[in-house]
Amino acid sequence: MVTRGPKIKTEHIRVSIETRNCTVVGTVHPPALAYRSRLSDLLNQKEMAFLSVTDAAVYRNDNLEEPAYSAPFLAINLRSIDSVRPLEG
Repeated sequence: MVTRGPKIKTEHIRVSIETRNCTVVGTVHPPALAYRSRLSDLLNQKEMAFLSVTDAAVYRNDNLEEPAYSAPFLAINLRSIDSVRPLEG
């Protein structure tokens, strides 16, 4: 029988991420109740080169009405991000 430890609760933040070529709407997961649990802390981690996004919808900047594609997971290079804003809900 395999025993597992307690589940680690994580926070999640729905965001809109703007890049030069597209807009990604998805969820980021900073650690819950941890020192670096704010969105700004997640974006400013020097040891990380990519931002993990789940439940992502990718929109071309010339068509923000309908996603070009969706993915359960994306890793976005932090250097390619122009802006990030949290979404309500």
